[in-house]
Amino acid sequence: MKKFLQAKLKAAKKQEEPTPDAPERVTNQSVDQHRDEVLSRGRKFKYPFQHSKHRVALTSLVIVVASLLVLSLFTGYQLYRRQSTGDFTYRVTQIIPFPVAKVNGNFVSYERYLFELRPNIYWLSQYGTTDLQSPDGKRQIEHYKNESLKRAMENTVAADLAKANNITVTDKEVDASIDRVQSLGGDLDQVVAEEYNFSVKDFRRLRKEALIRLKVAKALDKEAPKHAQKVLNEIKAGKPFADAAKEYSDDLETKQLGGDVGVVEKGKAKLREEVAAEAFKLEAGAVSGVIETENGDYYIIKVNEKLDENRVKISMIRIAVKDMSEYVAEYEKAGKVSRYITPTPNL
Repeated sequence: MKKFLQAKLKAAKKQEEPTPDAPERVTNQSVDQHRDEVLSRGRKFKYPFQHSKHRVALTSLVIVVASLLVLSLFTGYQLYRRQSTGDFTYRVTQIIPFPVAKVNGNFVSYERYLFELRPNIYWLSQYGTTDLQSPDGKRQIEHYKNESLKRAMENTVAADLAKANNITVTDKEVDASIDRVQSLGGDLDQVVAEEYNFSVKDFRRLRKEALIRLKVAKALDKEAPKHAQKVLNEIKAGKPFADAAKEYSDDLETKQLGGDVGVVEKGKAKLREEVAAEAFKLEAGAVSGVIETENGDYYIIKVNEKLDENRVKISMIRIAVKDMSEYVAEYEKAGKVSRYITPTPNL
């Protein structure tokens, strides 16, 4: 009996064990176990890939920084040592803000300096009559380098003063300035390309910076209009116009002539529009009031003789507003100007 029971137990246990060919039973537990196995195998590849990705990013960053460093060193040498004005160095200065000077705590960008200088060198090379490699040619280039550096400094000062005093130039004002240029005739794109090697966008920037200088100078100089009125009062009180011109006028061409301009012809006068218009309104012997012009200067004119309705002889006194160059000069006197290059005649 005992042997019989043992044989029955062995047979039952053998029936419970799955045969090799029998399909495994799918349960929630077996699905979770299979998923964990798959994820575990995937992690073996995931973390090395992340490590590799981080290494690639770090290597790329190092290459970019090294490239920028090499580019900066090379461009710095070209700018500060050789003072290159070439296209490559100019394009780099449009991206990297290399300073060329510092005025009253504000850096003057090298790009702003080259923006002023390059059209002048282009004009000399295209239309100048002097070999730029000759001593005279190099002196001309040196002159324009110095003048361009001054203008770049003036534009920086003007921009800073405009920001501090909430003075702005609108697109409409720039458009009006461009329209006056176009009224002289010719295709604007062609003219600015031939004369400046500029695009119209560059020319708009040039005009906008000029307008900012004028608006800032006019807005901040409160003494110029008072001075002009004082001069006019002296003339009305009996002071000869010529004497007043010799004493007060800021127009160097006519100052020593007692303000004598000569004959002015309607439509062809080389005067401010506001001044020319007033000249043809006045009778012979009459003196104008203070004429305020768009460029900020103030004028007083006297009609000496009316030849006919299109020609008059006049004298004038110009009272100039404080120019940006005077602000730069004051900062320099106070030790607030630093130059990082000394312009040389080398191209």
